Amino acid sequence: MLNSTITFEGNLTDTPTLSFTTHTGTPVTEAVVLVNRRTKDGDQWVDAEPTRHRIKAFRRLAENISTLPKGATVLVTGRIETGTWTDPTTQTKRTGDTVIVEALGASLTFATVDITKNIPATRDEVRADV
Repeated sequence: MLNSTITFEGNLTDTPTLSFTTHTGTPVTEAVVLVNRRTKDGDQWVDAEPTRHRIKAFRRLAENISTLPKGATVLVTGRIETGTWTDPTTQTKRTGDTVIVEALGASLTFATVDITKNIPATRDEVRADV
């Protein structure tokens, strides 16, 4: 099977949200990563229009991603899935891409990290925090 694989570096626009699937209780995290691009125009750097990538992760990776703070710079590798839906307000058919995360890590370009092995959260523990 052919996949459209993508790798990029960017910043989390908000704290990732952790939820669980209804039937199996599988952890799912969704977030948006903003990729800022800069180009040089003569002697000045110019900010280009940023690119927004919706990301989604499952299972243990989802739990780990949910611990990252808003603004964290991350490296993402995943496959692109395209979905369609109907906008409830305008009834217009819409299409969008989501990156299904296969690996995500902190970018060490401007930061350092301490690696800590975690114990997975359970569905009941997350619900108790709400």
